[in-house]
Amino acid sequence: MKVYLGDLPVELTGKRPRLGKPIEGKYRFTPILNAKNKFPNLQKSKGIIFLSTLPNVKSFACSAQVLDLEVEITKRKIPAKIFHLASCGKDSWAEIKKLHPQLKARGYSLKNCSQIEVENFKQKLGVGVKNSHRLAHGLFALKDGKIIASYIPKQQYGVPNIKNFLNRLERGLYS
Repeated sequence: MKVYLGDLPVELTGKRPRLGKPIEGKYRFTPILNAKNKFPNLQKSKGIIFLSTLPNVKSFACSAQVLDLEVEITKRKIPAKIFHLASCGKDSWAEIKKLHPQLKARGYSLKNCSQIEVENFKQKLGVGVKNSHRLAHGLFALKDGKIIASYIPKQQYGVPNIKNFLNRLERGLYS
């Protein structure tokens, strides 16, 4: 899939998961934010889960994605868990932890994890940036372990349109 960072084309690896399919596999990503345990086994999860992928949480766009997703889900009273997965390491999360201690979402890092697991996960979600260790911005919703919505913005420069993603999801989930 081709996306853009401003005017610069960026090639993503993997394929966006199909609706109704689980994200298979068990991954041991490093817990960073509000998490002590390794990354959950998503295919065995119950209820609604939002998974957010982030290139670098030090950037404004990524930190806004973390904050805006939780604010919108709370405002809409969607009973869900939120997991953020970032390319960057533990130090990158310090600012978010300091400025927003009220966040309940869990954050995980790909840094210093098994490269085989990282590449496998990127392939399953279609958010791996070709020739880079980074993830692309992405939003995924799961219900009882199966994908019910996904959004990988064509324009990767800036904050993904979280309100639009949730509006589309709510029309499909609650109608």
